[in-house]
Amino acid sequence: MKKIDWYIIRKFISAFALSIVLLLFIIIAFDISEKIDGFIDRKAPLSAILFDYYFNFIPYFINLFSALFVFISVVFVTSKMAGNTEIVAILMGGVSFRRMLYPFILTAFFLGIVSFFLQNFLIPPANRERLEFE
Repeated sequence: MKKIDWYIIRKFISAFALSIVLLLFIIIAFDISEKIDGFIDRKAPLSAILFDYYFNFIPYFINLFSALFVFISVVFVTSKMAGNTEIVAILMGGVSFRRMLYPFILTAFFLGIVSFFLQNFLIPPANRERLEFE
């Protein structure tokens, strides 16, 4: 793999991670505002709220929105590269359009594997533990 591949992969993953993290902050803020009364009424300890509920709550929403944010990240990264005329420079440098898509496809495949792992191995026990807490 060449430097341009690593550059595109780094941009893609950073855009994906940033968008997921920002959405998670919003989701957690709304969830806290909805459930704060129940936490206070039942005198749930802060460690149980953080570790038993929210650490098991986050993987579900990461997996739920991952496909959408892969799409948004691809659109964002390619539009940013087009705005900076990086795509033109890459294509004029002799790189084919299909070759330029290779890092996008590779990264999307990697994120698909992560989503598969979350869906089949991490989320079911996490949901069980989160539901026990509720």
